[in-house]
Amino acid sequence: MKKFNFQLSLQIVLCSLFLFAFNACQPEDPMVQGEEIIQSDLKANQSDPSEKVNDFYGPTQPMGNGIVRSVVSINHDGEPVAVGVVFTEKALENLPDEELNLTLQLHSKAEGLIVDHVDFGYNPHGHEGPGFAVEHFDMHFYWISEEEKLSIPFAIGMDDLPDASIWPEGYGPDVVTVPQMGRHWLHESSFSSTFDQTFIYGSYDSEFIFYEPMITMEYLKAKNFEDSYGIIPLGAYAEPAYYANSYEINYDSVKKQYRVMLADLFWAGGS
Repeated sequence: MKKFNFQLSLQIVLCSLFLFAFNACQPEDPMVQGEEIIQSDLKANQSDPSEKVNDFYGPTQPMGNGIVRSVVSINHDGEPVAVGVVFTEKALENLPDEELNLTLQLHSKAEGLIVDHVDFGYNPHGHEGPGFAVEHFDMHFYWISEEEKLSIPFAIGMDDLPDASIWPEGYGPDVVTVPQMGRHWLHESSFSSTFDQTFIYGSYDSEFIFYEPMITMEYLKAKNFEDSYGIIPLGAYAEPAYYANSYEINYDSVKKQYRVMLADLFWAGGS
């Protein structure tokens, strides 16, 4: 298998004075104005597709000329049906010519999820990997705390892989553990297809620790998405929590915003 390496560039987000000035000049939008509960028509994990769910947003962060934040969708039984990120179309404008990484916290309503927080990364020139040297976004949905993530050291070798019985079918590990990120696992199809969107697993210390949809700028702007993208499951899940069977990429032409959601959630783990 080819080797690939990922670079991490953490940047400090501008503080509240910028946010105030930015929001003051934007048109009214429930997400921008900080409203926490929005009705959604999310399809994931619903027997009745007309059933509404509530969206609970995490803190807003500026990106480009727009904003980005996390969102968790919860049904009327209090169960999470999806978790992801939502960002305005303007967030794709006026981006820097260097890597950008924003850590997004989840709303307090996000209980029972395997996801602890999300790192939303922008790579203007891409990075190593099969076809990955193009402008794209890395969205790491971490299963560990931010403190644990930041303590991950650089390493080369295969001494800390998860047990082979739980590897997702068709996936294989990179030889490098990226500091403050983890080891990336690619599906074998990544080496034989053109990269527009793909799904990566991450591990550290013999455990899987993140989901990662990776999407090119070109694919987002084209807005020609499939209804959903399947996630190949692990052979077993250690921690009792809600995990994802698929992910969705959507664009709302009225609100002019994108959503990238882990969906079709299911409960697994434990004895």
